[in-house]
Amino acid sequence: MPSREETLSRVRRVLVLRHRAAGDLLLTTPALRALRAGLPSAAIDVLVSRGTGEILHGNPDVDRVLEIDRRSLLSQASWYVRLLRGGYDLVLDMVSNPRSAFMTALTRAPIRVGYGLRGRRYAYTIPLEREPAGAKGPVVRYAPEASLDLVRAIGIAPRGLGLTLHVSDEARAWIDRWLTEEGIGARPLAACLPSGTWPTKTWLPERFASVMDDLHGNADVLWLWGPGEEPLARACHGRMKNPSTIGPAMGWQRLAALLQRCALLVSNDSGPKHLAVALGIPTVTVFGPTHPGAWQPPSGPHATLEVPGLDCLHCNQTRCPLPGDRYMRCMRDVTVEMVVEAACASR
Repeated sequence: MPSREETLSRVRRVLVLRHRAAGDLLLTTPALRALRAGLPSAAIDVLVSRGTGEILHGNPDVDRVLEIDRRSLLSQASWYVRLLRGGYDLVLDMVSNPRSAFMTALTRAPIRVGYGLRGRRYAYTIPLEREPAGAKGPVVRYAPEASLDLVRAIGIAPRGLGLTLHVSDEARAWIDRWLTEEGIGARPLAACLPSGTWPTKTWLPERFASVMDDLHGNADVLWLWGPGEEPLARACHGRMKNPSTIGPAMGWQRLAALLQRCALLVSNDSGPKHLAVALGIPTVTVFGPTHPGAWQPPSGPHATLEVPGLDCLHCNQTRCPLPGDRYMRCMRDVTVEMVVEAACASR
């Protein structure tokens, strides 16, 4: 039977499945870097959700970015056929949900790695535990560690936890023109993304407005938004006493270019926060149902705001089930003063 080193030496084509949120895709880049270093002669394809491929633009650790529309049955069926044709020597399923497990199994690759959860273990030749267990339950680790576990499982060592994000010249030029048209950018830019993926991850908009009013004395204030989030950004903009600017509709590359021009990002736990982290932009993040140990980098100019002592903190619930005064306390008890103090310290 060949050794693991001999098996890896035969790997010529690699497929990585990471077709979920853009922030999750960016957090996978340390694993892609390790893969490239461990398999320098292999071609690495990454299958992502439609619209998120820009995150990997110019990434030297990726040969091809393949997009799937998860809302389209035709797109999914087309990919099932392509995967059934085979051709991959190694598949890393970094999603490991029922759909991605099925897709992994279709490839019939000699090496298939994923999380051996119930109903999915059949798909993998190397099934892994989802999280390492400690004396008090699962050990909380920075999210890139989970994807690195799949790389470690095939004998490849990590190459650091830094996130890889390249910003195109086109995106930078577009943002420069937009800033000139808006007449901002001479002063430092302080950006705020008031939306959250879940209702429970969303701090109160009037408090975001108060924070940004306080920061206005030293910076031009910019409100960011994504699909379906513009009304919230406009509501925050309307609550401010001082002037501010609402950002344009833009994809991930232009958002990255805009964040690159900012001195600070204030936000909930969100995908764009990870872009700012990758670019070295200081961040101030309000946490409640999600754990900063998983979604905040272990080092860098990044402040975490949360309310200590709550039994329900880090519940991972998308909607708060608690009644009365206990409802959404993890968010309501974070004060404007707490966020302003963190923002001033981060600048």
